[in-house]
Amino acid sequence: MPLSSATPAPSDAPPPAPPHRAADDDELVVAPRWLPSPYVLLGGLLWAVLSAAAWQVPMCCEAGLDAAVVERLRSNLLHPSFPMTDLPAVASAHYSPYAVAQGLTARAGGLSGQFVLVLSAAVNLALLLTGIGRLARLLTPNRWVPVLALIPLALIHWADPGRWSAPSTFAVAVTLHLWAWTGSAVTRVPRPGSGRPPGRAPRWAEAAGIGVLLGLVLLVHPPSALGAALGVVALIAVRQRTRIRPTVRRWAVAGLCAAAVAAVWPYYNGLTAQPAPSSAGATSRPETGGAPVTGEPYTWATAHVPPGEVVLTDSRPAMYALVGHGAYVLADGLPDAGLAAAERRERSRAVAAYLDSATTQEQRDRITGRYGVRWVLLTRFQKLPGDAAVLAYSPRTGEVLARVPER
Repeated sequence: MPLSSATPAPSDAPPPAPPHRAADDDELVVAPRWLPSPYVLLGGLLWAVLSAAAWQVPMCCEAGLDAAVVERLRSNLLHPSFPMTDLPAVASAHYSPYAVAQGLTARAGGLSGQFVLVLSAAVNLALLLTGIGRLARLLTPNRWVPVLALIPLALIHWADPGRWSAPSTFAVAVTLHLWAWTGSAVTRVPRPGSGRPPGRAPRWAEAAGIGVLLGLVLLVHPPSALGAALGVVALIAVRQRTRIRPTVRRWAVAGLCAAAVAAVWPYYNGLTAQPAPSSAGATSRPETGGAPVTGEPYTWATAHVPPGEVVLTDSRPAMYALVGHGAYVLADGLPDAGLAAAERRERSRAVAAYLDSATTQEQRDRITGRYGVRWVLLTRFQKLPGDAAVLAYSPRTGEVLARVPER
C-alpha cells in the first residue's frame, strides 16, 4: 500500500530544537557553582587592612627587638651578635628558624630589618587566617564559625599593634595548621554500610611531618609549643578510632622527630635553652612631665646613628628604636638569657656611672673608650657631658642625641 502523501518520509536528522521561551519570573535561577565563603571575603579584607597598617608600627617593644634580630643575621648569618649588645651571641634563643628565614630574606634582597618585619607581618597573618579556616572546617561545617574569630583578632591588633610579637604570631599560626593536619591524619571516612567508625592510624610520613612542625614551634616560641602539644594529644584522644599499638608507635615517631629538630638546631639547643626574653611587659613610653608620650618613633635619633655603632642610654623606648635600625646599646633593658649575668651587671653599672652627675669627665672617657661608645641619648633630666656635641633632640620628650669623641 503506498504511503500517503501527507505522511512525512523517515529521516535520520535530529528533531528540531524547541523554540526559545523567555524564563518566567517564578522560574528558579541556578546560582554559580562556586562563590567565596564569608570567611574568605572578610578574612581577605582583614588581611589587606592589617598588612597595610603594619607599615605604621613604630620600632618599639617587640617590633624593635625583632628588627634588631634580622639586622644581626643580615650582618653575619652564621655568627651573629646579640640583638641589643655588641657581643658574639652564645646560645641566644632569638635566632630561631623563623628569624634565620627572615635574615636570609634580608640578605638576598638587600632589605632592612624593618622592611622584612613588615613583610613577615603579612605572611604571619596569612598563615594565621588560613590556619583558622582549616581548623574550623575540621571541627564544624558551619561557614560562619571562623568569621567569629576575626572579631577578636582585629580588636587585639588595634589595641596596641606595637606590642605584637612576630615569632609568637608565627608559632600560633603554625600551631593551627598543625592541629588541622593532626585532625585530618587521624580521621578516616568509612565506606557506607561498612559499619566501621571514623578514624585511622596516621601514616608514617604524616606522623614525622607533624613532629617536625611541633619541633619548629618549640624552637620559635616554647610557650606556644606546650599548647600545641596538648592540642595534638586532645585531637588524638577525641578523633582516633583504631588499634592502639600502631597508633602509639607512629605518634612516638612524631615525638622523636620534634625532639630531634629542637636538639640539632645549630644556633642553640631548643630542649635546654631558656626562652628568648619578651619585651611585652616592658615600659615602652617615655615620661615627660608626668604625661606619657605615645608612639615616639625616634626617627630624629635613628637618622643620625649608623648601624653597628654603640649608644649609651637608659631610655628603654629609645633602646628598641635604635637597635631596630641596626645600632647597639651599651646595656640593654631586656637582658638576653645567653648573655652572662656578670657582663650584664658590669654594663648596667657603667651606664649608671656615666649618667651620674658626680662622675668626672676622666671616668666617663674610660667608659666610652672601653665599650666603644660614640653616642649618648639623654632624657630631659640628665646632664649633658662637657665633651658631647648635640646633633638632634625631640621636642615631644625633651630627649637629646649627642656624639662623644672617639677614645
